[in-house]
Amino acid sequence: MIHLPPLLLTSSVKVFAPFTKISDQSLRIELTIKSIEKWISIANYLKIVICDGSNYDFSSILLKNFPNNNIECLFFNNNSKSVASYGKGYGEGEIVKYALEKSLLLNNAKYFAKCTSKLWVDNFFECLKYWNGKFLCDCEFSYFKHNKIMLLKSLDTAFYITDKQFYIDNFLLAHLNVRENKRHWLEHCFKDIILLNKIDGFMLPIAPIVLGSSGTRGLENKYSLLNTVNDSLKRFVIKRSKSYMHYISQY
Repeated sequence: MIHLPPLLLTSSVKVFAPFTKISDQSLRIELTIKSIEKWISIANYLKIVICDGSNYDFSSILLKNFPNNNIECLFFNNNSKSVASYGKGYGEGEIVKYALEKSLLLNNAKYFAKCTSKLWVDNFFECLKYWNGKFLCDCEFSYFKHNKIMLLKSLDTAFYITDKQFYIDNFLLAHLNVRENKRHWLEHCFKDIILLNKIDGFMLPIAPIVLGSSGTRGLENKYSLLNTVNDSLKRFVIKRSKSYMHYISQY
């Protein structure tokens, strides 16, 4: 049996942030339960932590639906005024921070996977094979054909795998800089930190197959940052490069 990191699912049944297409609480709960079902079908011995920032306790519904699975439920109140002012990425950062402070499963783990609660990753095991002991995620680049430059635009924060201490040292307070009304998302805050600290080797060599529904984008069959052409291009270029920083430091 492969040793799996615990999975942290970030949730907010009640919506505080603007620009959210799925706001019905019953539907958000339903989609979260579907996500957990999918994760368990991928790995039924996966240890799961679900942390909700709107003070919703999933314990009873999860005990009823998944009585034989190891699922830790945490819940608290996000700073709703800040989430409303700055955006959902602010709330997500608070949720991860709370989970790291309170979760028994995360406390006993050296690293963990994080995913938004209405999504799942079909090729989770394949992604895990590339674990580098530090941090792995997908990301988006801008490609400028005329001068053959690729610039890092953002990191996908819907799903990532991270060493716990690495996250604490680098991303724990990233959400404080989220300003979604100025189109500066949590994904951009993570990117800023990557560039500032010249962190290398963070991109997954394969595309994570992230499925489910996005609270921001609405009911979708597939959650994807990039189209296939751009995705193939970035992985081809990065694979040939000795360092990510050769491309992204020109931001």
